[in-house]
Amino acid sequence: MANFKFILNPAAARGKSARLKDVVRELCHERMIDFDLQVTDGPQEAIEIAQKATQDFECIVAVGGDGTVHEVVNGIMGKKVKFGVLPIGSGNDFVKAAGIPRNFITAFDTVMALNTKLVDVGKAGNLYFPNGFGIGFDAWVVQASLNVKRLRGNAIYLYSVLKTIYKYKTPVIHYTYNDVDYEGKIFMLTVGNGTSMGGGFKLTPFAQLDDGLLDLTIIRDLSKWEIYHNLYSVYFGKHVNMPQVKVDKTTKIKIESDEGFAAHADGELLSLNIRSLEILIVPKALEVIVPKE
Repeated sequence: MANFKFILNPAAARGKSARLKDVVRELCHERMIDFDLQVTDGPQEAIEIAQKATQDFECIVAVGGDGTVHEVVNGIMGKKVKFGVLPIGSGNDFVKAAGIPRNFITAFDTVMALNTKLVDVGKAGNLYFPNGFGIGFDAWVVQASLNVKRLRGNAIYLYSVLKTIYKYKTPVIHYTYNDVDYEGKIFMLTVGNGTSMGGGFKLTPFAQLDDGLLDLTIIRDLSKWEIYHNLYSVYFGKHVNMPQVKVDKTTKIKIESDEGFAAHADGELLSLNIRSLEILIVPKALEVIVPKE
C-alpha cells in the first residue's frame, strides 16, 4: 500500500475548503492508509511542502483548486512520485482536462485506486504550469479577480472580464515559434496544455495533456464591441473561428515586448510587466492519478 501526503489549501473555494481537512482524515482512517495531511499557511508554501514530501511519500495529493495544483506540481517536478488531486476550488480546469472527478468523494476513491498516466507540463522560464499560461487581457482579468469576494466559479471570471474591458490597453508583442515571426498589437495570447481556463472558458479547445505540444490561441487587437459580441463564444471554444484569432501548436514559443506584458500561470498572476519570456513543453513529465478508462 502506498503512502500519501495531502496538501490542503484552506483558502481554496474562497475559504470553504478548510472544513474538509477533517473529511480527508476520516476517509484515510476508514481505509487504514498511511498518510499525512498538512494545511498551508499562505501563498507559495505548498511548493516547499511538496518538495520536502517527495523524500518520504509515494503519492502527493493537492487538495484545492488550480492554484494549489500549480504550486504542488512546481514542488514535485523532476521527482518520482504520483500526483493526485482532490478538487475543491472554483475553477478546476486541470481537473477537467485530466478527467479527474469533480466530486470530492469520487476523486478520493480515484486517488486510492492509483491508476496513473503520464502527462506533459508547460514551462515558462523556471516556472512550471500543468494547465495553461496567459498573456495580455486574461492576466489583467486575473488581477481584477483578486478583489472579487462574493462571487464564485465562472461568475468571478465573467465579472472580472467586464471590469477589465474598459481599462485594458493592448500591448505590442513580438513572438516567434516554429517558422512564425510576428510583431503587433496582441489582445491576448494563451498557451494551453489543458483546454480551458477561468473556470471553463475553452481558450485552447484542441489541447491535449499528453500530445507533447503546447496549443496557442493568439488574438489580435479587438474593439470593445468585438469583445462583448464574442465573449459568450469563448466559453464553448467557438472564438477560434474569428478572423482575429490564430490557433496553432508548438513545442516552444518566445515572447517579447518593449513596453512589457502581463502574464499568469494556471490563474496565478506572475507580473504585470514582463519584457521577455520563453515557454516550452516538457513531455510526459508528470504522473497523474486518473480514473481507469
